[in-house]
Amino acid sequence: MRSTLLKVVDENPEYIFSILEPWPSRSQHPTTQLPWCSCGFCKDMPTDKEKRCCQRNADSCVSRLPDFDVLILNEAVLALARPYRQDILAMPEDTDRNRANRHTAYRQFVLWHHGKLGTVNRRVIPSCCIWRIRDRFPDPHGNYVGFRDELLGL
Repeated sequence: MRSTLLKVVDENPEYIFSILEPWPSRSQHPTTQLPWCSCGFCKDMPTDKEKRCCQRNADSCVSRLPDFDVLILNEAVLALARPYRQDILAMPEDTDRNRANRHTAYRQFVLWHHGKLGTVNRRVIPSCCIWRIRDRFPDPHGNYVGFRDELLGL
């Protein structure tokens, strides 16, 4: 295992910080009591449309499922998914690694829960999932765009 980790860090030095960071426990207790939240892991959102919960209890919150860690928060999975969008839309790679990972994680979640939607069919991601992604890939200034109905730049 040690040799594998050394190889990964040698090929991708930026992963050393991800490897050394402690992962929050999935058994974390709910922290909020918002009227629209069932799981207890949601945080308040700026618009009514974004005030959406996974509608599960604390023990089965979507943001705490093992699959969420693998499919949505794993940097290797996100690194594989990111070029696909760049190739299709001919977009340059985002130089802010956390922002790129956040946006890719949002797309991965939608694909996981709703399948391929197309360019004009959009979905709001539950607050508990949004904040688990934001906590894993934070913006240093806490600036987040939020859900937008309209397409940008297309």
